[in-house]
Amino acid sequence: MTYVSGFEFDIFISYAHVDNLTAEGGSKGWVSQFHQYLEVQLWKRVGRTESVKVWRDLALDGNQLFDQTIQDRVQGSALFLALTSAGYLASDYCRRELRCFHERAQSDPYGLVMGDRLRIFNVLLNNIPRPKWPEEYGRSSGHAFHDAKREEEFGEPVDPGDKLFQQQLRDLVNSVYKTLSAFKRAPSAAEGTQDSAARKETSFTIYVADTADSLRTVRKRLINELQQQSGTRVVTNIPPPFEPHGHEQELTEELRRANLSVHLLDQFAGREIDGLPGLCYPQAQAELAIARGQAPFIWVAQHLERDSIEDEGYKQFLDKLENGSREEGRYDFVRGSPSSIAREISEKIENLKARAVEPNTSPAAALLDTHLKDQLHAYELSRFLLERHVQPYINPEEDDPRKNLKLFEERLKQVSLLIVFFGNVAEEWVRARLATAVQFAIAEACPLKACGVYLAPPRKMSSSLQLGPKWIPIELMDNTEGFNAASVTRLLARMI
Repeated sequence: MTYVSGFEFDIFISYAHVDNLTAEGGSKGWVSQFHQYLEVQLWKRVGRTESVKVWRDLALDGNQLFDQTIQDRVQGSALFLALTSAGYLASDYCRRELRCFHERAQSDPYGLVMGDRLRIFNVLLNNIPRPKWPEEYGRSSGHAFHDAKREEEFGEPVDPGDKLFQQQLRDLVNSVYKTLSAFKRAPSAAEGTQDSAARKETSFTIYVADTADSLRTVRKRLINELQQQSGTRVVTNIPPPFEPHGHEQELTEELRRANLSVHLLDQFAGREIDGLPGLCYPQAQAELAIARGQAPFIWVAQHLERDSIEDEGYKQFLDKLENGSREEGRYDFVRGSPSSIAREISEKIENLKARAVEPNTSPAAALLDTHLKDQLHAYELSRFLLERHVQPYINPEEDDPRKNLKLFEERLKQVSLLIVFFGNVAEEWVRARLATAVQFAIAEACPLKACGVYLAPPRKMSSSLQLGPKWIPIELMDNTEGFNAASVTRLLARMI
């Protein structure tokens, strides 16, 4: 669900990939960090994880064409954030994204301006003089994220760890939030975007994974049959990206949106992933779907014999899929004929749709209480919780401490799990939040079943944050050396 109904995404981030490069070659470039900070701050403003959908292309290179996928996502977004820099202005691709959104917004029922706010946001990474701004920016003033102090200075993007960055981010978040909220007040909000992203926002999304060349014809025929089903969106275009990190990020995003993923396997492993000898796309995609997807459907040919598989690692993978633990029913494994695949998947779709409309109890929920200094750790944990069907809420920040406390107490009435983040904040802050939570939970008979302290970097000496009565023990989760899924899983077990 997007914050603005009728769109596939709330925000499209347009940027030059040169602005995300690092000297070390890692994945934490400036744009990646900006994306995470923006998303978390918007979630905190709304008060719920995944409440605002932000999209950016993760693997575009300078030779890639402006394809239909990018065009659809530009046109299917409510707002457009352009990260303006020297690299952005030099990129024909970026300028085409901007022009595409500008033209589409002018013609949709909402128009290019919401109230007194342009739907295009100019985020300045360098001190680009106004005469050089693209004409699509209109008369907007822009949001500076550079460190230039004088008009003649070029400036560089402000370090995300700097206090100035946080101030600039807060101003941008306030402006974006007000613009998104304006959509909800617009008269055409219910039916306005029927001809754009709303048409793409179908009732059921299916991801069809990559296959070996021997199954290309079978896969193509299946895709054609699925696309003919009313209310069905079929995603088939991953890879690209081809490099391991970008491929995993893009696939994880699609799996999160998909109601069902389909994996067709036979004795051939398929295309090998660039940079990962011995691992092929079909296997990697199936493994990721089992770990993070909604409902993986794995099909192999009825006549497939184990001895016909030459690749030993792939042979063991298939054997484990069929004969190993099904991980609490997280995937279906089916042997059948190519002619029956479409029918079997159609039956699976109907079962999933029927299950979706059945009355159900309220989903498990967790409150993530984090200081601004540690919010990116909450972002990482939120993803993990959602994959395990636990709805995370992030306590929003307020300038008024009394209002902040009131919101904190209101959230405690809705969740069975509280996680306080202990990273760059003082231990006294963590103790105070835990004490407040426990006292309030007792006084108001809240459904709180467990509390945890998420120990984030930097490393800490052994702590004794054991507060409250025995029926709400405090679990210390050591994640100072990186995300530790086992520590979180132990805490989740207490919610049962």
